[in-house]
Amino acid sequence: MNMRSAVLFPITVLALAIVGCYEGNKPVAGQAAKPISNAEEEAEIKADLAKLSPEDRKLAEAQGFCAIQDFNRLGSMGVPYKIMIQDQPVFLCCKGCSDEAMKDPAKTLAKVKELKDKVAAGK
Repeated sequence: MNMRSAVLFPITVLALAIVGCYEGNKPVAGQAAKPISNAEEEAEIKADLAKLSPEDRKLAEAQGFCAIQDFNRLGSMGVPYKIMIQDQPVFLCCKGCSDEAMKDPAKTLAKVKELKDKVAAGK
């Protein structure tokens, strides 16, 4: 590995870690996430959720948002990514969130419960 690669590699990894799997619906500091109201985006989300099995679709709809990037609606970045934590299904906006979700299983499961409660309450 040459000197340039040795410097650029950690910078690239850091940049990717900071950016994560962001895709356009990130809230500005101090603001709530912008609700997706565009009919085309809603149709895309619905289409991506429809690619899940009926059981998983129902669970993903009940969760509503990514357990890690909770400003990302499930289906807004493609078909939601499913992992199992302590025998419980957890849906993520993308595979890139899985390592973070697995770092602290209790925190992730608590977030899923919070998201489900908010969706159930219509918030």
